[in-house]
Amino acid sequence: MTTYIGVLDDQWRWLSKPPKVFNSSPGVERTFCDHCGSPLSFRSKSMSGVMHFFAAAMEDPEKFAPTLHVAFEEKLPWLKLADGLPTRFGPDYTKG
Repeated sequence: MTTYIGVLDDQWRWLSKPPKVFNSSPGVERTFCDHCGSPLSFRSKSMSGVMHFFAAAMEDPEKFAPTLHVAFEEKLPWLKLADGLPTRFGPDYTKG
């Protein structure tokens, strides 16, 4: 399971050299550290205008409280969420 923090494009910037980019499939861009290979972010054309940063790569991920669960249909069967947050299914999590 992966936790992403979605940030609107005009609300973030790289503070140093931009990471390496890998286009993993049509319309999907992933970035990673060119030194150690750690994944840093994910962007999809189907969710344009938002960069999704890996929480595990952030200095203080606990500063970002979750507001919803996306791609909920991909969760492992043993995962039970009881936090009351909304869930979104499918590739366009902004609807519904």
